[in-house]
Amino acid sequence: MTKNFAKVKNDVWETPDAVFHHATDIFGVYPRLDVCATEENRKCEFYFDKVANGLNQNWFFDTWMNPPYSNASKWIYKAYDESIKNNINVLALLNVTTDTKAFHDCILNEKAEVYFIKGRIKFIKDGILSTQASQHPSCFVCWRRHC
Repeated sequence: MTKNFAKVKNDVWETPDAVFHHATDIFGVYPRLDVCATEENRKCEFYFDKVANGLNQNWFFDTWMNPPYSNASKWIYKAYDESIKNNINVLALLNVTTDTKAFHDCILNEKAEVYFIKGRIKFIKDGILSTQASQHPSCFVCWRRHC
């Protein structure tokens, strides 16, 4: 974890609608469940917030996930497991950390489809678009349901 991540008091950042719709269009996946959301920033009809804790839930619908980057590895493992266990599509917005164990175990080697985003995303904090772009590159990851 970088020093900058360690200093962040709250890493709940909203995905801009255009970024979410770009991901759904790229993969042709239209999630009904947002597993890392608040009432205010959810992208789907159904959602798990911090209290419901998506890490402790079963995911039965196609899913959207923009996890807190301070805890992304746990979410990546959960997404991979849920996609297999419940035969669902899981679409995620992640920072590009190809050196991590989670990225190797759950994404690389054809375990998921990856789309690297050109440029850096400006996320939304408390309803306001950040003036600064993310300090990290991002990618979309899609774990597909098995036919």
